Amino acid sequence: MTLPLKQPFVSSHETLTQRELTVIELTDVSGLRGYGELEAFSQPFYTRETQVTARWIIKNVLESLLVNVEFDQPEDLYTKLAPVKGNHLAKAAVDSAVWDLFAKQQQRSLADVLAKKADTTRKNVVKVGISIGILPLEQTIRRVERAIKQEYGRIKLKVQGNDDLQRIAAVREYFPAIQLCVDANGSLKPALGLAEKIDALQLTMLEDPFSMEQHEQTAELQAKLKTDLCYDEPIESVADAIQAIEAHECRVISMKTSVLGGLTPALEMVAAHKRYGFPIWCGGMVEGGLGRATNLALASLDEFAFPGDISETAQYYEKDYARPGFVIQHGALQVPTGSGTGVELCPGLERI
Repeated sequence: MTLPLKQPFVSSHETLTQRELTVIELTDVSGLRGYGELEAFSQPFYTRETQVTARWIIKNVLESLLVNVEFDQPEDLYTKLAPVKGNHLAKAAVDSAVWDLFAKQQQRSLADVLAKKADTTRKNVVKVGISIGILPLEQTIRRVERAIKQEYGRIKLKVQGNDDLQRIAAVREYFPAIQLCVDANGSLKPALGLAEKIDALQLTMLEDPFSMEQHEQTAELQAKLKTDLCYDEPIESVADAIQAIEAHECRVISMKTSVLGGLTPALEMVAAHKRYGFPIWCGGMVEGGLGRATNLALASLDEFAFPGDISETAQYYEKDYARPGFVIQHGALQVPTGSGTGVELCPGLERI
């Protein structure tokens, strides 16, 4: 399906005016159904996979590996996907459906199942953050004011290039006390005095300052900064995270479930966090209802240090394809208590 956005979402990668999404359905022998959301975008500007290419992989490759397969635990089924290299977003859609189905078989919420698997406790209400796209200064200030009124726990602003940091400086001057983050999406360039300009913004963290290939330059910047750098786009595996932390390229990891390949590798990242001690938080990709519910279940685990990019449904959409929608209250979202993800599909979706 294609969901129109209430307003364009602008990053250094592209301008989104609508969100194309696909729902994956798995059925067990009893007829119970599990659902997962394919998070690839329509164009390959953010990830290599697109909705078209990932759907092709699911229908023509992954499906044949899963038909008539028996499994006791979700991670057992994930091993069936191991022969397929890469294609993390396609795998994640299937893996999310498997976890939803498994939780429904247990008649438990996905959040409860994940907490048990991770050997941890979870929250019933999750403090969340908001990501605001690139806008002129006056519009940015209005959007930040609205986010403050909604009590979002963290406000993240997208930027495009070094000069755009001047807009962030103006926002910081206007809002001296808020927890402010910046996501450069790799758009900054190494420059004299850059570290001082960043530290002057008093950010909670700066996400992906340089392009993914500039590992050495990123480590040099982090060494000069008081501000924590966070890696998002360079992190496609647990190994990527450990390597980045040990190379001192960043101090914080943003983990996107779909980019990692699903909830199964996401739980491996939680285990790595426990072992190595690096902070983690849950990133977002302008998800629909199922993706939002899946992220919220994961972010409910007590290991997550910062409010994730899991804003309420109305932040992006007039109407979602799943119900109930998520409504922010005092800067937090309620974790669904129903079995599985706790959301259901609205009638009328087209099967492909």
